[in-house]
Amino acid sequence: MISDQVARHIGDLSPYWGLLGMEPLEAHGGQARVRLPFRKEITQLYGTVHGGALASLADSTVALAIKSIAPDSEIHSTVEMKINFLAPARDSDIICEARLLKKGKRIMVGWAELKDKNNRLVATATATYIVNSFSP
Repeated sequence: MISDQVARHIGDLSPYWGLLGMEPLEAHGGQARVRLPFRKEITQLYGTVHGGALASLADSTVALAIKSIAPDSEIHSTVEMKINFLAPARDSDIICEARLLKKGKRIMVGWAELKDKNNRLVATATATYIVNSFSP
């Protein structure tokens, strides 16, 4: 299991988190919160946060929620994700809150909600993960 303290350093361990600038805020009990700071580098042609950056935030936050309750020896991979973009994210950090909905022996399902600085819902996502049988 991962603690809040370890979660705060996940960006140091994952180059992709650092590339996007994602900041873990908390992770415990099958729940997690992660901030994606607004930067021009993650916007698309019209100045809103790129959907790929939002999808990455949702995927990473659900994965962190899973890691908060899973044994350290388990390795998880996303096998499916669905995201609904509900409003443009413009000039605002995005906070993603995720929780594990179901943990089976091999398959887990999580849910994420992404909000802007005004607490406006910009996207929701569900994601399915598998416990891998290999080591990195």
